This record gives sequence, C-alpha cells and structure tokens, in this order.
Amino acid sequence: MPLARGDDGNPHSARIEARMQSGAEMARVERATPTDFWLDNGGAGLAFVVNPDDADEIQPVHEAAGRILVSHYIDPLVTCFQGMHWHSAWQCLQSRTWVKAVWDRAQAIELERFGVPHVIHLPMAAPIADYDTRPVDVNAIENEVSFVGAQNTSYFHADHVASTEALLPGTLAHAVHADLPEITFYDVYHDMYALAEPPAESDDLVTRAGKTERYFVAKLFYHASLCLRNRDRWIVFLKRRLGERFRLIGQRWDVAYGLDCEPPLPTHEAYLAHFRRTAVNLNFINGNAETGVNMRAFEITAAGGFLLCPYQPELEECFEIGAECDVFRTEEELLQKIEFYIEHPRRRIDVALAGQRRTLSQHLYSHRLETVLRAVGRLEERLRSHSDGQKTAGDAAAPRESVAGAAVGGPAARADRAGMSDRSAAAPAERIAAGLIDNAPAPSAT
Repeated sequence: MPLARGDDGNPHSARIEARMQSGAEMARVERATPTDFWLDNGGAGLAFVVNPDDADEIQPVHEAAGRILVSHYIDPLVTCFQGMHWHSAWQCLQSRTWVKAVWDRAQAIELERFGVPHVIHLPMAAPIADYDTRPVDVNAIENEVSFVGAQNTSYFHADHVASTEALLPGTLAHAVHADLPEITFYDVYHDMYALAEPPAESDDLVTRAGKTERYFVAKLFYHASLCLRNRDRWIVFLKRRLGERFRLIGQRWDVAYGLDCEPPLPTHEAYLAHFRRTAVNLNFINGNAETGVNMRAFEITAAGGFLLCPYQPELEECFEIGAECDVFRTEEELLQKIEFYIEHPRRRIDVALAGQRRTLSQHLYSHRLETVLRAVGRLEERLRSHSDGQKTAGDAAAPRESVAGAAVGGPAARADRAGMSDRSAAAPAERIAAGLIDNAPAPSAT
C-alpha cells in the first residue's frame, strides 16, 4: 500500500492532505486486490477518502473500504501523528475498526485509561530469518563488550530551554520510580499527585482530547529523561570506565557527549554477525518505553549472541533471567557482570543458546502475527454481533469492549471537509470534526 509522508519524507509528519492523496491510491489498490485486513507501522495506514454519500465529508479509508486496520506502535502516538492536529488524530483513534498494537504495556494501559478503543499489548520480536543456531565459536570473538544503537534525544542540548513547570511532572515521576520501580508516569500524574483531572467516562470527545493533549505535553520531559536513564547514562559510564574495550556503534554519541563511536553497520547480515562476534552484547532501551523490551533484545538472542541489559519489568515475561539472558541494576553490577561473563565463556555460550531457543520458539514476528490475527478475529466477531443486533435493535451503540478487555470506545471517526485544518497555516481550510481542533501542534516525544 502507498504511504503518506511529510515534507521530510517521514510518515509520522504526514499532513492530512498527504493522507488524502495516499487514501485515494489505497482505495484503488484495495479494489484491485482485496485483502482481509490492513497492517501498518506507526499508524501510517491512517489515510482519508471523500465520503461517497456526502461530498462535504471525508472518512478513514479503512472504514470506507470495510477493512480492519491494525497499527503497530513503536513510538508514542503523539509522535506518530505529529503532522496532524492532536484533536484530529484523537477523533480518528476512536475508530471502531482500528486495532492499536502497543509494545510497551505501560503505554497500552495508558491509552485504554484514556478511552482509546481496541488497544492490545504486542511485544516486539525478531524478524523471521535463517539464523545460525550453532554455538558461538569462542575463537571467533572480536569484541569484548559492545552496544549498537544511536543517541536519540536533543532535549538536553545547550540551546533547548524548558520551563520549571514543564519539568515538574517528569521529575516527580522519576523520583517516585526510584523507590517504586513498577510505578508509571500515568500513576504519578493522575493517581498519586493528581496533577490534572483524570479522564472520566462522562467526558465528551473534545474534553478527552484536551486532557490527553495536556497529559502528553507534560510527559515530554519524562520521555526525554528516560533516554538518559535507560540508555545514555550507561554508554557514558562504560566509555569512561572501559575505553577502547567498549565498542560503540551508532550515530550522534560524538555530538551529544564527545564519545568515540562508529557508524552504523552496513547491512542486516553484518548486524546479526556482530552479535555472534561479541562476548557481551549490551542492550539499552530508548526513551519510548517505560516497561517494555525493545526489538534489539530479540535480535541479539535470535542471532545467538549473549544478551546483558538493565532490568526492565517486561523482560522476565519474555526470558528466564540468568538462564537465557542476564540483567544489572547499577553501574557496579554492570561492570561485575561484564567481567564475569568474559571470564566464563562456557557459561556465556550456554545462556546465549538458551536465549536463542526461547526467541526462535516464541519471539519471532510470526508469533506476534498470530496475536494480531486473534485480535482481528475477536474484533470481526464483535462487529458481526453488533451488525446482527442492529437488524433488530435499530441504531444500537457501537461496541465498547476493546480487544484488550477494557470498557472503552467511541464512534467511528469521520471528518468534515468544511474546515479540516492541519499543521500548515497555508493548508486548505479543512477540518476533522468541525470545532474540535485548536491551533496547537501535536506534542513530540523527544
């Protein structure tokens, strides 16, 4: 399917005009080659067509085509729809035929508590490939310790100035998290400190959209500081303590911290081979997760590499810690584990083999697709039941139970072309749900 893109080539920054252009092409492709449902990354499949029953309205193309759309979100939703006004995106998210698959459980629960329908938790996984399942050859090891990944936040650059008010929610959340690691930003913001009025079942669409927009703006600093807590602190520490023993591959570490780093590996084959040639593969999650496990953990283990990473709540749902990977919680423990596994190659190889068996048997994207298919099947059954009920009950309410089990929901998203507006001031005066959109751009995660 063709994808809408912003002026920078990024689907996340696609404006409504671009999503309408791609929508027309998506509808044409669907008519020529019908499909069962649509699957995208990061909401890129959200596109629009003119409502055939009313030329003054537009609607999501997946609804017009009678298809279920499944979007797999790696970044927070406000980042994925940064080319649209948040109120526009929020109304579209109420679509009763759109499944939102979120890899970080804290963010999935967060969206459900805000009333987004059909949210499922879908952990990351490794790509399907022909992996080498032989034990790693100790004599083929080229690197003692390595990390592969970029430095991803500019929030703390010298030219960025943030108000104290903007820093308070994230600072409180980190302070509480230090003592209560299972506590999330939502828990602190709404339940513990009551920094804002939480969503209520009686909220209308406009009210709820406004609450979520203010919430995600308040969460910006928290996401940025998660980059430091989850990744950057460990990189800086290891480079200063281990020097050349620690091989750092990825962009912007030199710009952000003056650290020696190498460019990204040239191919996916080289990427996977690197994990087998490294004694201790470190994995540091970025700032876009509170509890989840990123894709690299599954790539390292699928390739047969040994994985060492900071403790993350969802990790032990995926691996047996100590037997299939290992974790650390402090800088001192990190150094101790590195030295232990370098000095005990047999133990390291046994853990790597066990981790590979786990990933290849449970954590490939073929396994995640099974979860998606089950979610689509459940939603199709609900929609059929709702349609059958309407035959006798008239205009019944839309289904309110999400595929994740929460009682959330709302009307199918529609758009009113009489005034739909976008981030561009020069864009045609059009608007989704007239009167729901203000002039503030959607917040960005980092």
